[in-house]
Amino acid sequence: MDCVFCAIAGNRQPAYRICEDEHFIVLLDIFPLRPAHVLIVSREHAPFLKDLSVAARDRLLELSERVAAALRTLGHGHEGINLLINDGPASNQHVPHLHLHLIPRRSGDLLPLAWRALTRFLPLGRARIEARLQAHAERLRSALMVADQHV
Repeated sequence: MDCVFCAIAGNRQPAYRICEDEHFIVLLDIFPLRPAHVLIVSREHAPFLKDLSVAARDRLLELSERVAAALRTLGHGHEGINLLINDGPASNQHVPHLHLHLIPRRSGDLLPLAWRALTRFLPLGRARIEARLQAHAERLRSALMVADQHV
């Protein structure tokens, strides 16, 4: 099966890539719910979590912790980060390919989050969002490289 995430994994579709390993590609959500909304996307086409290989499942939480630490280093999600997997169409999964959302949160952001959830697929302010995605991608890549040097 081929989907947008398979196309990204196969370098047939552009993405704001942060880092990658043998199991996952970390990228920015192009329709972010909050600034620096990150996706950890499986390289395997696995529509459900149960379809993901054991090796990838074992790596997922470790990678999400590393990415969350980088987000916090840059001032995103220091109050909290939603880790979210929509597992199947009934759970609002738009792309049938396993991906974990890391959505930085702060106190009092529920109203802007709800508004963005309702309008995120509209072309409102797209140029501004694209510029923000590019800046966040560069900063997150740098933060992860610095963190990797200290390990």
